[in-house]
Amino acid sequence: MEIRAARESELEQVVELCCLAFNPDGHERYWQYVRGDSSYRLPQTRVVVVNDTVISTLRVWERRIRVGTSFVTMGGIGGVGTHPKYRGVGYASALMRDTIDYLRMTGCDIGALFTIIPAAFYRRLGWTPLPLHGFNVACESTTRAVDSSEWQLTDFNLETDLNAVAALYDLANAQQSGTIARTRAYWDMAPCRIRDVLPTVVARQDGRIGGYLNYGMHDSGKHPSKNTPPTKTAEVREVGYIPDNPEVLEALVSHFLKVCEAQEVEKIEGTFSPQHPFVDRLTAGGNDGLTPTTDMKMMLYAVNLPVFLRRLVVGWESRITDAEETFPPFTVQLPALNNQQVALRHNADGTLQIVPEDTDTVKLGVDLTEADFWQLLFGEIGWDQVSSEASVSPEISTFLGTLFPKRDVIFWSPDRY
Repeated sequence: MEIRAARESELEQVVELCCLAFNPDGHERYWQYVRGDSSYRLPQTRVVVVNDTVISTLRVWERRIRVGTSFVTMGGIGGVGTHPKYRGVGYASALMRDTIDYLRMTGCDIGALFTIIPAAFYRRLGWTPLPLHGFNVACESTTRAVDSSEWQLTDFNLETDLNAVAALYDLANAQQSGTIARTRAYWDMAPCRIRDVLPTVVARQDGRIGGYLNYGMHDSGKHPSKNTPPTKTAEVREVGYIPDNPEVLEALVSHFLKVCEAQEVEKIEGTFSPQHPFVDRLTAGGNDGLTPTTDMKMMLYAVNLPVFLRRLVVGWESRITDAEETFPPFTVQLPALNNQQVALRHNADGTLQIVPEDTDTVKLGVDLTEADFWQLLFGEIGWDQVSSEASVSPEISTFLGTLFPKRDVIFWSPDRY
């Protein structure tokens, strides 16, 4: 058995294995993931080879992701598949362990994946779920937004609109934890087109694009064995608009609800926060008919915890600088991730360092799981939500509350990966 990077001569085997494992009609799609991705490098395809045959494979997608307001390097893992004849032997587990070494070697700070199998397989390999919140809304519970004559809604035009949309994405998500950095080349990649990254419609004012909406229609809930009719569903994949501009958001919501009415949509769904302003306007701030959902398919792994946390230090220092309080020097133990333990030192000059533990390290006195720590880092929960159980001083608790505020975390569904 060999576990290594794929060779050029083995890519056809990899594509055929993906078709066998996931989609028999996906031959062109899987080739586009290789040939149509300008960021692709051959070592990103990892394989298990037995007797010159690829029997297990996965793909690593190198991306940049915001944790809080800071960027870190993410190795997104996808297409984990093993030939049916060789399943249950441990090949995929061995490949996943080897891939952590690959992520470490290439300088990835964290690993991420979206599982379509029970999460227990990845949990035992050290992966931790990060909950992604979403919503379902019954269409009869929506409220029609007021049309704004100042905004013109048109179908997205690839030739004329892409540059403006790419720039607007960067502006709209600059402070949004969980979002992926989309380079201009990213927007042009074939895999992104396959995953429906491009908007459906854009909103213009005086000829300039100030918002966009990405949505699609599908039938859901059909159970042939129970003779249950399908439900016409509209999925909101992504919303982008100039920050602090409610007028363009109203125009996007109004257009979307007109489309839903015309196509007799019964349910609206999305995999981003129910507190998002777009959702709030769908229901005019009411909760009747809105059902929050939680997706536990995203899982994370800390490849190199000290290096990963150092990427966040500049953003943390900015928060300390902007805070009204001043803090004395101290060192606080941080929760462990993937058996890696470090501490955070606050120096007299206001700078922060990630350091090993020492005898002067302050213990938090609260049992935070790895899942809790990931949620703190991204902002899914804030320190204020766990501080009541901690045994640190009020001063240190205020310090941690400054570093770890509650945020809405969004991983837009087309960004996988």
